[in-house]
Amino acid sequence: MPEILVIGSGVIGLSSALCLQLSGYDVRIITRELPLRATSVAAGAVWSGSDLEGRSRCWAANTLDRFLALAKEANSGVTLQRMREVYAEDVPDPWYRELLPFFQRLSKHEMRGGLIGGYLMDVPMVAPPIYLERLHDQFLAAGGRLELRTVESLEELAGEAPLLVNCTGVGAREVAKDDSVYPLRGQTILTDAQGIRVGYMDNSSVDHIFPRADGVLIGGVKVKGDWNREIDPAISDRIMRRCSNIEKRLAGANVLREFVGLRPGRDEARLENEQLANGCNVIHNYGHAAVGYTLSWGCAMEVAALARAMEIS
Repeated sequence: MPEILVIGSGVIGLSSALCLQLSGYDVRIITRELPLRATSVAAGAVWSGSDLEGRSRCWAANTLDRFLALAKEANSGVTLQRMREVYAEDVPDPWYRELLPFFQRLSKHEMRGGLIGGYLMDVPMVAPPIYLERLHDQFLAAGGRLELRTVESLEELAGEAPLLVNCTGVGAREVAKDDSVYPLRGQTILTDAQGIRVGYMDNSSVDHIFPRADGVLIGGVKVKGDWNREIDPAISDRIMRRCSNIEKRLAGANVLREFVGLRPGRDEARLENEQLANGCNVIHNYGHAAVGYTLSWGCAMEVAALARAMEIS
């Protein structure tokens, strides 16, 4: 089978590379930074199907199946986590209700702070440092190669392989010359808080508390158009204060690590074929905004299907 180049080593790039390997392709990843330095390591990384429409729901459902299986494996970095998801308005049952192992609506007396609607449910929770390292190890064990290298444009790779898979995230704005891509800056804190069994996610304020295999992650912010990758201490203080008001067991917890990541914003994720002017074949897979983990395996499966249909040689 011919070699395929995957550009990018975040969760989208690694998942795509693994699915291509399962289809029998030789895969080389070209990336400017190792997986544990990519934006994906900063993510909250909970499976979240809210607000998804169209084919994103299919991608999310396929990813959910994969994550539920991984949650049964030791040291996968994926666990099944009970979560409260709350809203400032009444909300209907979500489209994925019957896909989850546990789901129930929250009653009004269980809400506080002006919140009205919400769910209690079991969903996959990913610990990115563990999970990404595992994907990286699996990729290398299957014969994959990873090359640290900065790519300025897709055209410069045209002669290296018959097919490129563009998983450059927010970098697609430059690499793919896509002006519709923009950063959604996020900032999170990993703590050693103990005894928190139920996670929390407020979609109106972006407050979240995620018990994971590597600690309890709290956040967050979602700032459109902000390219700053440096930790903002004022934002960290605000995150800690807001989340401690929600969950008292966070008070006094030690900070293990702080993260900043630039989510790849776009009106919708781009997953499609393109042939560049120089004849180079590309499958684009980027623009997943805040749901990269939620869509990762479903999108990767479609990448592999598109590659097989192209019959590259």
